[in-house]
Amino acid sequence: MPKREATQRSSDARTGPLGRIAAFAWRAVRRVARRTAVLARRYGLAVAFVLAGVLGGLGYSLFTPATYTATAFVLVVDQGENGGAGPAAVSFAQAYGRLAPLPETLRHSSIALPRIAPGATREHIQASTSPDTPLVRLTGSGRSGADAAAFANAAADALVRYGTSHRTDTGVRVALMSLAAAPATPTSPNLPLDLAVGTASGVLLAGLSAAIVSGRRGRGSRDASRTRIAGAGTVPPPAAEPVEIGS
Repeated sequence: MPKREATQRSSDARTGPLGRIAAFAWRAVRRVARRTAVLARRYGLAVAFVLAGVLGGLGYSLFTPATYTATAFVLVVDQGENGGAGPAAVSFAQAYGRLAPLPETLRHSSIALPRIAPGATREHIQASTSPDTPLVRLTGSGRSGADAAAFANAAADALVRYGTSHRTDTGVRVALMSLAAAPATPTSPNLPLDLAVGTASGVLLAGLSAAIVSGRRGRGSRDASRTRIAGAGTVPPPAAEPVEIGS
């Protein structure tokens, strides 16, 4: 009798409220694990590509050195009777835009350039022009806002001085329109943009991988169905009749 009572108490404890809750939780965990395994087999490669893209964009944004940019503007004015933005001024503005980043032009600047490697001025100074207006846009880039502004202002000052020295030959005047101010925030890296680009790359790779895998599965299923059809249509050869040999 005491043994039966102890056995009954232990079974009641296992089938009590706590036991039922534990059993329900265990079944839920097993169900979730099975579904997770199925999803991982089906979409694991695509999710891995997307995560790799997101992590790549995040890593680029976190570990790439900051780059600052500043912009100065130079205006080319025609010295003819009409003055202003004539065809000659627009043409000379485009020509001066090509000359602005050259070391030969930068030698005319009275503003000292930050220390850079020889021949690396084109990496820090970019010039752009418009086909309609005689305006030269000079953009400087550097590791700090002060360096970026110094590159842009040095290029603008050099271009003004170079144009002034050739004023009698060209018939146009080069004037400084605005100096560059040191920016407070870097232009790159840009965390939202880098994450968006990384995510888009991961989604693209995921889509390509899904298309390749689905194509292989479809081709494999078609080959299997053809094999089954060919096997069903094959007629076995008739059995050979036994031949009696007389003694």
